[in-house]
Amino acid sequence: MNKKTIITSLLALVALAGQAQTKTATVTGYSPALKDGTLVFASTGSSATVVDTVQSGRFAYTLPVEGFTESSLSFIGEGCPNMYLEIFLKPGVTVKVTGTDLFVPLWKVESPIPEQLTQNRISEHCRDVLKERMQMDLTNASREKKDSVMIKWMKQQMDILPSLTVDAATIRTLWLISETTMRRKDFPHMDQLKEVEKSISARAPKGFEVQLAEIHSYVYAKDEQQIAGELASHESVFFKRYDDVAPEDILQTILDNYKGKAVLIDMWATWCGPCRAGHKAMAPIKNDLKDKNIQFVYITSPSSPPTTWQEMIKDIDGDHYYLTEEQNHYILNHFESEGIPTYAIYNTKGEQTYKSIGFPGLDTIKNEIDKAQK
Repeated sequence: MNKKTIITSLLALVALAGQAQTKTATVTGYSPALKDGTLVFASTGSSATVVDTVQSGRFAYTLPVEGFTESSLSFIGEGCPNMYLEIFLKPGVTVKVTGTDLFVPLWKVESPIPEQLTQNRISEHCRDVLKERMQMDLTNASREKKDSVMIKWMKQQMDILPSLTVDAATIRTLWLISETTMRRKDFPHMDQLKEVEKSISARAPKGFEVQLAEIHSYVYAKDEQQIAGELASHESVFFKRYDDVAPEDILQTILDNYKGKAVLIDMWATWCGPCRAGHKAMAPIKNDLKDKNIQFVYITSPSSPPTTWQEMIKDIDGDHYYLTEEQNHYILNHFESEGIPTYAIYNTKGEQTYKSIGFPGLDTIKNEIDKAQK
């Protein structure tokens, strides 16, 4: 093998290595209803990122994907509803989405991925109620009206799920329904949900055990009294839900429990590594502050699976609140935060004296707590 051949082979290997390390999928789209400058958001996790800006109704973006990936597409711009389109991706795949209006969840999705075909069938089956839900969003309909349409939407999804292949799309849909109903005490279709959960679990292929366990825990969620009873042996753990409190009132409702005390609020989730690291870092100072006028308050939402959450809080001394998604979102907005962990400290007069997005370090926390107690 001559020198030129060796160099050519090495370059080819480098190119192949680069391709192996950079796995991506591409989404292209068009709708004549999109205004120029509309922001395009995409996500493959819990937070969305701006990936493009619409020009002449068109947009395109590429996302890094290591394997089969669930993603979402949404827009912020004139006339765009606050809802997203579910898109499944794989390395090397190009997905094309098109619409004639701004009702994004109903757009046509052309994809070679089987799960996308399942998702398309679910969306098409619910077309009318989805459109009604988006129209309510755009007209700022009351919470009660939106809620009634949401129940109708979940019912229609449950109607079609048993006839579909059990894959990531059907399981994700069932997860969203069960996670939502877990936060309600008056969902009118619980019997049907239990039947659907039983059917999906019986037919599910291997690989979905974790998701199915979460779904089961949501469908058969323990009530407040059950959870409190199981936590009773942990004297330093207090648990409370306030499902019926309006989002705009929830923060003050919590703080009213601690009048005359300094309070440290920790916004967290079970799946958040930095949150758990913060808990571990703060654990040693709790003994030092045990007889001080300070209360540690931990707030999470249904993004934390209830069974996982219940186990984790046994090792986190403090008062724990499991809020609705809307309540949790309101508090984060109040703190002008888009992520977790978020920390806030209130003094003995109920005044906020400190805030941090991300763990600021143990020394900072200790100093701010000392100031708040005075």
